[in-house]
Amino acid sequence: MTSYNINKFAVIGAGNMGSGIAQKIATEGFKVVLVDLDDEKVARGIGIIETMLDQAVKRKVFLPAQADAILANIDGTSDWSKLSDVDLVIEAVFENMDVKKSVFSRLSEICKPTCILGTNTSSFLVKELVDSVSNPERLVGLHYFFHPAKNRLVEVIGHATTSDDVYRAAWASQEAIGKTPIYSADAPGFVVNRYFVPWVNEGVRLLG
Repeated sequence: MTSYNINKFAVIGAGNMGSGIAQKIATEGFKVVLVDLDDEKVARGIGIIETMLDQAVKRKVFLPAQADAILANIDGTSDWSKLSDVDLVIEAVFENMDVKKSVFSRLSEICKPTCILGTNTSSFLVKELVDSVSNPERLVGLHYFFHPAKNRLVEVIGHATTSDDVYRAAWASQEAIGKTPIYSADAPGFVVNRYFVPWVNEGVRLLG
């Protein structure tokens, strides 16, 4: 049995989703490494977070000192070697299978064997990424919803070889960062989109 103690997080992809996930993690007092391909993309992601925090200060959600503390918990970088000691990595790149597989292949080389690897995919099955991961029992789906710094819901998705210890640790990590996790099978649409997309399509059909 492997013990998974999740104290340090990382997010791959500093776009709207990735920056929001990193912001939420940092808000709950955890250190998080926010990684993207180059410094320009990283700076854009940090800028998104700074804008969100500035707005929150103006609305008196946070004090200025609290916003500063949140930013201090975020290490924005294009240096992937900083992932070597993290406990949970969340992939939040755009929905392209080849790109995601490339990310997980790279993570498998850099991250420690006990690092849990999470994907925020919304349109692919988690099991489709298994071949790109060494020790695939540590792969799990963590599907967040926009805006992830505010929306508490997260779907936790295991696949056929996800270990029970990994699933429990991933679930506990989401509770630790103030999320409300729900179980989902590794099936098209997971839980929410499986319901929501047909509902929207039916509404469009009725309007047409």
